[in-house]
Amino acid sequence: MPMDRARRAATLGPYFDLQLRFATAVAAAAGVPLDAVVLDYTNLHRRFGLGPPDAANLPVEWDEYATRLGDLADHGQRLAWTQAFFVRCPPEPVALPGQTVFGCFACDPPDAEGAVRIHFTNRDPPGAGPLSAGRFAARQRELTGMLIHLREVHPDAREIRGGSWLYSREAYRRLFPPEYRDSCQPLAAGGYFQGSSRWGQFLDHREALRPELGAAFLGNLAGLDPDRPWAVFPVPRFSAHAPIDVFYDYFRVV
Repeated sequence: MPMDRARRAATLGPYFDLQLRFATAVAAAAGVPLDAVVLDYTNLHRRFGLGPPDAANLPVEWDEYATRLGDLADHGQRLAWTQAFFVRCPPEPVALPGQTVFGCFACDPPDAEGAVRIHFTNRDPPGAGPLSAGRFAARQRELTGMLIHLREVHPDAREIRGGSWLYSREAYRRLFPPEYRDSCQPLAAGGYFQGSSRWGQFLDHREALRPELGAAFLGNLAGLDPDRPWAVFPVPRFSAHAPIDVFYDYFRVV
């Protein structure tokens, strides 16, 4: 087994622990089997390099993981199995199907309304955090490259949209035009748990758990409402949007 993968499994152990505890709480509150809840309420499918989950066409690898997980009665055993399974899995793909990558940013093609959804993932080499002041210029270049791509390849694009806990951070918001920054609003509801737009808040740029957020999350689990499971997350997801022409003007893409 690759040693770096084993080290990552150890580092990510507390992160997996949070997700499994959350899934266990949801399963108990909703009366649903744990193996089914783990698919819908964690990002483990993605973390295992299996891509976005499709409940109608799940890979055999996930079936193996979920079946054994459901047979284990002890949380410690479930966590150990999750870490061991992670070590065996392939790396997460650089981008999801259909996305185009520009450093730490990626974008989807425009939807039927001309809206382009953007995403952020730390793809920087080890060192300063990707949102540090020293990496600001790099992030600006990546956004400029993305906008040049959209101007040339998708002239039908009309709007930029984003949704993530990251919009709670000034270090992230400052990367964007003022109109986009000013549009940021916390999402009062929403049930998407299979990516990093919620779960990413718990990790720093070294993939170590942020202890204060982890502790707050675990404290909130005692009051989990199965109809509002997102409410236990310390930092909500935010949405942001602005016309793409605002971005073209701000980044001087003509």
